[in-house]
Amino acid sequence: MSQLSAAREYCARLGVRCDDPRRAAGTLSGGNQQKLALARLLYCDADLLLLDEPTRGIDVGSKAEIYRLIGELARAGKAVLVASNYLPELLGICDTLAVMHRGRLGPARPVSAWDEAAVMREATGVT
Repeated sequence: MSQLSAAREYCARLGVRCDDPRRAAGTLSGGNQQKLALARLLYCDADLLLLDEPTRGIDVGSKAEIYRLIGELARAGKAVLVASNYLPELLGICDTLAVMHRGRLGPARPVSAWDEAAVMREATGVT
């Protein structure tokens, strides 16, 4: 498959809104740029995806599409590590959550064991 046909396929699969898959990513909206970054990982068939603030600064519709894609990847057996400051996002898309405090990562627990207050207590060291 050529790069151009792969670009067309991934743009369609991820709902990237652009008139030409050869268009420079920097000319697209933030949500479409985020989806393109994910498309590049998918094209490389990465088994581990490290996503840092994957939905920061993008519209609600693009967020929903990215959340859907993260879930799809996890169900397909991909390991997806998400770093985010937005607690509702983490509590909504993660299976397991670990919190950093002063540069140290705490123990990972099922997301069902967390709520926003517990995450904040762990992050601030307040018990």
